[in-house]
Amino acid sequence: MKLIIVLLTTAILQVSASSFAQKLTYTQKGATLKDLFKEIKRQTGYFVIYSVDKIDDSKKINAHFNNTDLKDVLDDLVKHDVLNYSIIDKNIVIKPKAPSFLEKVVERFRAIDIRGKVTDEQGLPMPRVSIRLKNTDKITQTNDNGEFSIEVPDAKSILQFSYLGYASVERIIENNFFLNVTLIQETNTLSSVEVNAGYYRVKDRDRTGSISKVTAETIEKQSINNPIMALVGTTTGVQVTQQSGVPGRNINVQIRGKNSITRGSEPLYIVDGVIFSSSPLPTGAGSNILGADGTSPLSMINPADIESIEILKDADATSIYGSRGANGVVLITTKRNKEEKIKVNASIIKGISEVGHTVKLLNTSQYLQMRKEAYKNDGLNIGTGDYDINGTYSQEGYTDWQKELIGGKAQNINTSLNVSGGSKNMSYLFSGNFYDEGVVFPGNFGFNRVSLRSNINIGSIADRFSASFVANYSHSRSKLPTTDLTGYILLAPNAPNPYDEFGRLTWMNNTVVVNPMSYLLNTSDSGTGNFVGNLTLNYNISKKLTFKTSLGYSTIIKNEVQINPLSAISPFSTNYLATRRITYFTDVSNKNFIAEPIISFISKLFGGDFNALVGMSLQDNHNNARSIRASNFTSDDLMENIGSASLLETSQNGISQYRYIAGFTRLNYSLNNKYFLNVTARRDGSSRFGQDKQFANFGAIGLAWIFSDENLFKNNLSILKFGKIRASYGITGNDQISDYGYLQVWNTGSTYQGSPTVTPNFSAPNPDFSWELTKKLEIGLQLGFYDNKLKLETAFYRNRSSNQLLNKFLPLSTGLSAVVMNLPATVQNTGWEFDSSFQLLKTNTWEWITSVNLTLPKNKLLSYPNLDKSNDAINYQIGEPLSIIKVFNVSVNPQTGLYETEDYNKNGARDNGDRYIVKFLGQNLYGGLSNKLSYKQFSLGLLLSFAKQNGRSYLLTSTQTPGVGFPTGSASLSNRFTEVLNRWQQPNEITSTQKFSTSSTNSSLFATISRNGNISVVDASFIRLRNIYLSYSLPKLFLSKVKISSAEITLQGQNIFTITNYVGLDPETQALTLPPLRTISLGLNVTF
Repeated sequence: MKLIIVLLTTAILQVSASSFAQKLTYTQKGATLKDLFKEIKRQTGYFVIYSVDKIDDSKKINAHFNNTDLKDVLDDLVKHDVLNYSIIDKNIVIKPKAPSFLEKVVERFRAIDIRGKVTDEQGLPMPRVSIRLKNTDKITQTNDNGEFSIEVPDAKSILQFSYLGYASVERIIENNFFLNVTLIQETNTLSSVEVNAGYYRVKDRDRTGSISKVTAETIEKQSINNPIMALVGTTTGVQVTQQSGVPGRNINVQIRGKNSITRGSEPLYIVDGVIFSSSPLPTGAGSNILGADGTSPLSMINPADIESIEILKDADATSIYGSRGANGVVLITTKRNKEEKIKVNASIIKGISEVGHTVKLLNTSQYLQMRKEAYKNDGLNIGTGDYDINGTYSQEGYTDWQKELIGGKAQNINTSLNVSGGSKNMSYLFSGNFYDEGVVFPGNFGFNRVSLRSNINIGSIADRFSASFVANYSHSRSKLPTTDLTGYILLAPNAPNPYDEFGRLTWMNNTVVVNPMSYLLNTSDSGTGNFVGNLTLNYNISKKLTFKTSLGYSTIIKNEVQINPLSAISPFSTNYLATRRITYFTDVSNKNFIAEPIISFISKLFGGDFNALVGMSLQDNHNNARSIRASNFTSDDLMENIGSASLLETSQNGISQYRYIAGFTRLNYSLNNKYFLNVTARRDGSSRFGQDKQFANFGAIGLAWIFSDENLFKNNLSILKFGKIRASYGITGNDQISDYGYLQVWNTGSTYQGSPTVTPNFSAPNPDFSWELTKKLEIGLQLGFYDNKLKLETAFYRNRSSNQLLNKFLPLSTGLSAVVMNLPATVQNTGWEFDSSFQLLKTNTWEWITSVNLTLPKNKLLSYPNLDKSNDAINYQIGEPLSIIKVFNVSVNPQTGLYETEDYNKNGARDNGDRYIVKFLGQNLYGGLSNKLSYKQFSLGLLLSFAKQNGRSYLLTSTQTPGVGFPTGSASLSNRFTEVLNRWQQPNEITSTQKFSTSSTNSSLFATISRNGNISVVDASFIRLRNIYLSYSLPKLFLSKVKISSAEITLQGQNIFTITNYVGLDPETQALTLPPLRTISLGLNVTF
């Protein structure tokens, strides 16, 4: 709307006498008011000021003025129209005539009072539907019963009904004074779905980058304690590997493969705009049940608090984060309130977890046969130390160690309470959650988490200023044995009961080499606190210019007490000494502060929409880890008190600081809402490099074309609802290296003659190493058919990472082990990603949606100068993936029945030159299949995940030849998988399993074979029913009577079953560790 008006500081509400003398001569049939005003200006010099939206310029007049006074001309004009005028100096101000009192009364009675009700496709009332009188600012909402009322001026008025996720509807009033309106859910629309791109939000329809999104609906249907597990089977290009079923255990995440040969490949995690450290929290003694890495900080986040998780993958999406986003970005956004009405939501979920799959081990009869046959094959007699077969242990006794050690049922409970509400300019959400998860091991162990969250948003009345504050605090406690008892399921099946009749640990006069229950006394008790806070201030300087600043702070503090009491040691052991009472007291902290001021600008440019963004990022990160080894306690009961130890030693003590600064910009242009250009540029500075290498420049460009909006496709391909081609290219860096690597680092903790010392690190400093560089290319296609009921998306990507940071080993004469430096080695990741969604059925009562995603990744080492002369030659090969293993060609000698390796290099010795077979350890493809079926108030969903991959054989569960036992057996873990029954038994027999033997020489060869033989790599492909979900929503008519808005009963199952040929506990973990547990949960969710 064009408005031509001046701000009048002096108003003289009378006609100037001098104007009476002005004359006008003008004759014209069918003239407009605009024509007349121009003529007045030309003949009299008076300016006519008016608002174009208040004047009907289409109305024609017949002007016939002959030397007429200007006052008479104006009087004649307003006499025939609802206008008024005033003359101020040389200005004539035209404005609408104010209605009289009688006109106002008539207009009031002329208005029509419209009432109605809005329902969904199932006939259920829809509250808070927006209803607008078209072309006006008049708006209202439906109440909790879906009812509304609104006044309209006449029967020609049009009402617009809209609600997020539903197709908008327009209704003409005509003679309908009561309207029944039904809104239909838009499950396949692209224009209404927004994705979080980090520093900005963009409609899924308009994005130029590769962004995958997982919503709260998907997350809430899974029984998980780590939200990242919700990505498995639901997103393309993201490999998530669960290390163990132990609560809090770290997980591995890779987005589009491993880019660096030796450096970190973890993505960047951002929670509510704050960088979140995903680095595992170490334990006091280094490696325990949680693995060498320790606790995953991501387990501190309550999955039920999450609104969405977005994964940024290509250069266009990640380059605005610079080097921090080189391996992809994971954006976690927690829930916010979207309504003004006060709402209370409560939920409780109760579940039981257990090991879903056990392995087939030898029973007592088969085990004794194996052991005795081994002695027979070796021509040896059974020894006095062979307690399992010399009669010391019962020859008929049998213990199912899988049942005893990992056969328990873990109880878990998850309760939440949310309160939300607000007003037009303010909203709030407060939530609390308690989660408790047990373990399947014997004893009182488990993991619990308490989390509190607040989200407050305020805005000024004029909508120029807004602020939001998000705070999340959680505290978890983990009490676990320090040892994963899963490894002890290989105990001899006839081993004695671990407890005697008095409940004491059994050692049987030192004939029990290991008692697995003793490890339950070695405990790790840790408490971890996590806070994430973000304050965002937003000020609209003008309609085109906005200033925003984000201030974020996060901290993780962990305190652990790890106890190794004397009672856990056999009294017959030489280690049964008071000095073996050892406790580790560990404190770990990570604190991160980030400030990001941003200015954004929007405008029209060359007929299109132009957006610009300029900002800075300042990050400061502090890490502190200290562990004290306390020993010489006088009693096991005093071991939690550090003051009761007579000897204290610092086992680790490290402080590091990481600082990061960056300036960035984004330029976005769209033309006709179908041509899109996105350009990002960034200059990064990292404290992890030397002074001359600290800064680097990165950037990307993204393009998209919605070709379905072209007439060619509109007119000739009616089934195509949406079609878009997008492409991107950019360069990012990687600074995921240790802090201070360019400086000489000194270590503390060593002593000399009782005095503490400092010693240099064995790695040489290098102030000249620089950023690894990754060049990313992607081409993508999005299609929607049959009103987007069928949606397809595919993308091809190619990432090339060069300037690799590698360890160059130094001669021993230097006194140093290696130096980190850049080498012109190049790693390439390519792949195809496919994502599809099918709405197979949609009626008033039924809905069926199927989604399938598939990723075909390929990793390759393109170049590595002088690889054959380096220490890495045994681990890598040009043209092959990074995750390979070079192995021997192994077979069973049909005459001796023993394993033998091919002498490939013909030098008469077994060495690395014979490891010529290359085996790939990784995934050739992975993906997921999900189904959602709804009928009235019932909803059924299931999620399958699958992978075609190679993995490590069950042979790695032991490094001893089948048949080896006491006393040379590794901690008497002498039982084996039933597959060993296919062993060699007589000359000329062809088999893949060698004969039973007790020989340590044969065991040494077996250890080599099990790790580095071709038989150690097997097919570990699988299909897993990851999740099944059944829910029932109680009828709203019934709930309204008890003042409840909604109520839902849910039944969930996680990790229900796995289809695989892999011999082992789990094809994902591929180790003798606790596998992911099968969980069945029953829940109730109520909203008031």
